[in-house]
This record gives sequence, structure tokens and C-alpha cells, in this order.
Amino acid sequence: MKRTKFFIPFVAMMLIMVLSCFTSIAIAQVGEDVSYEKYVNASVLKGAKDGTLTLVIKNNKDMDRVFGPSGFIGPSRIINFDTEFVIAVVVPKNIAEATIEPVSLKRKGSKLVFSYTIDPSKKANNNRDRNFIALIVDRNEPMKVDFQEMSSNGVASNDSKDVNALRNQVKYLTSENEQLKKGVQELNDRIQELEAERQYYINMLKDVQAENEQMKKILRR
Repeated sequence: MKRTKFFIPFVAMMLIMVLSCFTSIAIAQVGEDVSYEKYVNASVLKGAKDGTLTLVIKNNKDMDRVFGPSGFIGPSRIINFDTEFVIAVVVPKNIAEATIEPVSLKRKGSKLVFSYTIDPSKKANNNRDRNFIALIVDRNEPMKVDFQEMSSNGVASNDSKDVNALRNQVKYLTSENEQLKKGVQELNDRIQELEAERQYYINMLKDVQAENEQMKKILRR
């Protein structure tokens, strides 16, 4: 009888522990919002690697490989890498002015998931050569980060057709723009050549007219 009395509380305790585990798993699957601070006092270095850069920066050395001074006038936010780290996404060079916005930063188990949107059809209202977003996060949070690009309707779109189609369109328009620039330059060069030829024939005509006047004077004598 005593054994039975001991067994019931033990089973109840085990059930509570199991339920707690399931609750923790459920919470981890949903994800908890993580606080962050936007970092704007920087600019992307011209020599930074092309493509969409997804970065987890843990020290000043890694920061200086991608970012430099922004020319911002006023107090600058100093990142303390002993207590903080940076999550950053840099847009590709061919859509350097595209708008990039954070959607969410969530904790899922032992990692963070950073969701964001890139919109090549909208230009960012800033003076940067290449747009980016950088978040300062407390080092108590996990520093393993999954990056998730989202479409404008909130659907994951790293491989979606609409985003790829937009990027292909941007690439096509960029290429077409370069071809038009070359065409305009060729036309300008040709105009300069024609102007030089026109001036040459004008000078020849003047010489012929001068010789003609001389001949007329000789004939009058």
C-alpha cells in the first residue's frame, strides 16, 4: 500500500515533466521575439564581396572587412563586441539601392531566425552606395543564425519564382542600360568625327575660294 502511495505522486511528477517538455518544444517551434537595435552609422566598403551577403559579425576585425565609416555627423553608436554581436544583410551590387527591411528576429531553440525583405522596385532613401541592414543583438542570445528572405506578402521566398523573376528583370534592365550607354557613347564619338570632317571640308573650301580669288586677280591683270 505504501508503495502505491509513493508510485502515484511519482507518475504525476513524470507527467508534469513530459508536458513541460512538450510545451517547451511547442514554444521553440513558434519562436520567441528577440530584441535588437538597428545599426546605421556605417557604409559598405566598395571592395566587399558581391551578392546578397548574410553575416554574423562577432568582432571588430570582421566588421572592418565589410563596413567602413558612414560620414554620419553626430554621436556614433559604438558596438561592444564583448557583450553584443551584429546580424547583417547586404544587398547585391546590381540592386545596390534596393530597400531592405527586417520582418522578425526570433529565437528557435539554440539558434536565431532573421527574416527580412528586399524590394528592388523601391529605392532606399539614403546616401549609401550599397544598402544594408544591421542589427545589434545581445550576446546572451544564440549566435547561430538562419537567414530567411521573405516576399512582400510574408511568404518565404529565397527560391521563389517572383523574387527570382524580379532579380532577372533587374539584371536584364541593368544590362540593357549598359548597352544603351555604349550606344550613346558610340554616337557621340561618331558626331565628333563628323564634326572634324565638316571642319576639314570647310577649311578646304576656304582655301579653294582664296585660290580662286587669286586667280581672278591674275586674270584681271
